[in-house]
Amino acid sequence: MGSNSIKGHEALSHDAIVRALFENYESIYAVDAETSLYKCFYESDSYSSLHLKGQGSNFFDALDEEAIKAVYFEDREFVKNMLSKQALSSGLGKEKFYSFVYRLIIDGQPLYHKLRATMGFVEGRQHFLIGIRNVDAAFRQDKALAEKLSSMHSKDLNHLEAILASAEGYLEANLTKDLILEYSSYKLPAVLPASFRNSAKKGTLTYSAFEKWHVEHLVEENKAKYKKISDKDYLINCYEHGEKRASASFSMRLADGQLQPCKIVFYLYQDTSSGDILSFCVLYDLTEQQRKEKELRDLENELQMSRLRNFTSQMQPHFLYNALGSIQEIVLEDPAYASELIGDFTIHLRSCIRAMANDAPIPFDQELANIKSYVNIEKMRFGKKLTVIYDIKKRDFLILPLSVQPIVENAIRHGIYERGEEGGVVTIKTVESEGNICVTVEDTGVGFDVEAYQEELSSGEKDSTGLKNIMFRLDKMMRASVDIKSRIGVGTKVTITIPREKRKDESDYS
Repeated sequence: MGSNSIKGHEALSHDAIVRALFENYESIYAVDAETSLYKCFYESDSYSSLHLKGQGSNFFDALDEEAIKAVYFEDREFVKNMLSKQALSSGLGKEKFYSFVYRLIIDGQPLYHKLRATMGFVEGRQHFLIGIRNVDAAFRQDKALAEKLSSMHSKDLNHLEAILASAEGYLEANLTKDLILEYSSYKLPAVLPASFRNSAKKGTLTYSAFEKWHVEHLVEENKAKYKKISDKDYLINCYEHGEKRASASFSMRLADGQLQPCKIVFYLYQDTSSGDILSFCVLYDLTEQQRKEKELRDLENELQMSRLRNFTSQMQPHFLYNALGSIQEIVLEDPAYASELIGDFTIHLRSCIRAMANDAPIPFDQELANIKSYVNIEKMRFGKKLTVIYDIKKRDFLILPLSVQPIVENAIRHGIYERGEEGGVVTIKTVESEGNICVTVEDTGVGFDVEAYQEELSSGEKDSTGLKNIMFRLDKMMRASVDIKSRIGVGTKVTITIPREKRKDESDYS
């Protein structure tokens, strides 16, 4: 990123820069990169309850001696390693921002916080600028959504973090005096008129002239909104009415003619010595954010359609009619049994309708109850020809609704039914293996050629929307895999492997 410093202007207000780069943080520190002298510029009420020193001669010694006591014991070594001076310098030598997530003990509870650091000059000296933010709710929600929407949500749950990471440049201006104090951007310097560059060197480049040229030559979409928001009189009026932040989204025309979606944020503050109103303006590139938001919407739409297809496949009219007809036949003969079957039918129907309304993972016991209800209904037709064994060794886990029951249904209808009078056995088994949960549905049915079947599916000769929907939903929402093994004349075994939740690399949380 190129930089133009304007001679004769006062140093950037350190407080303003820090607040601009670390908005909504629990605490903000500045650490001298050479001497390690540090000062805390801001603390929230919850963070101040930790009673940490607000300044000192050596930030890293203070971390070992004092601050580490506030860190959750499981994360202490991790924080020491990640926040050593060597690690911090190395990380910021490679990237603009350096961040990781750890837990602090607040009111006796371990809460996730995110430390985010960057480099900046304060009074001519290079400093580590460090912000600490409570991300507990977002972090825990992110882990849950990751199971539902794969790793996409886990990396981009917090849009504000995504926007901050894409900052392209900044501009500081004295709005009262209508002067640009400093700007930095890797794109603007290449297209600025020579007269602007000369004025910048002399320290006489006006903010109004710069923004007018910007509106006329770079801003395309949403030009009227940008023009209104960036006007110095409008920004001064915002500050005077207690609004210390203004922003606008727009598209900027690049040198190659391409349109780039952007967001500009004006952080407004007042110089305490002169009383002048200043603006620290940050420009963000929204290209990647918009792309990922579209991917996320597409995935959510596909999951919604998959859920609807799965629901439709389970609510087959012939099953409903046959079940109700069969129950009707035994009402007079065996009212108690008919009553039990109506209860089972109600449970199965309720499960189907609930799955359509909400496809979020449910406790396995709920899916198992639906399976047992369905099996009871089928036993009404199969009688002693159908035996179902429940070998449940693990049950404290989540599963997608209507993900195991359709596999049991296939085992009965396409495996055991084809055996005719001989009938067969269906075994439903759950175990924990190598840290994963395995749900197995195995039958002693007629079996089939798996490779030939998959080739027919790929070519379109066969349609197995139900099975494909189950595999798609399990993969995208739970990172689970489905394995099918079958031998003709022997039977079929379908195994769902659900990975146990693993501790992610918290330094990648963003």
